[in-house]
Amino acid sequence: MDITIHRKKGFLNNAFGRSAPLAVFFESACVGRLATGETLSLRLPDVNGTLQVGLLDARNSPYIGSAHQSLVSISNPLAISPSPAIQAFSVRTRVWVTFDVIDLAYWGPLRRWIFALERRAER
Repeated sequence: MDITIHRKKGFLNNAFGRSAPLAVFFESACVGRLATGETLSLRLPDVNGTLQVGLLDARNSPYIGSAHQSLVSISNPLAISPSPAIQAFSVRTRVWVTFDVIDLAYWGPLRRWIFALERRAER
């Protein structure tokens, strides 16, 4: 199956980890990296699976992005299934992170609520 993932630009859409690449995971395996403002095209196996993105932890270099353990934050999981058409997704920072002046984003339970992975509308 073919998919595209776009990482939104701008302060409100990308307030956390703007200069760091995001790892793209399909079924817990790293399948790519996504920079701010970039659109990544991927060819994935034609099976049902879970798609996620996560912010890489630079302290785990050189093993950055090889597993979920090397991430600072990971997005919501999206279930995807094979389709003859190209499926489009986008990732952005959730709005609450923009106004997080006391760094709650670094608190364990809230790390899963930093990035939002969404399906893009068909055009």
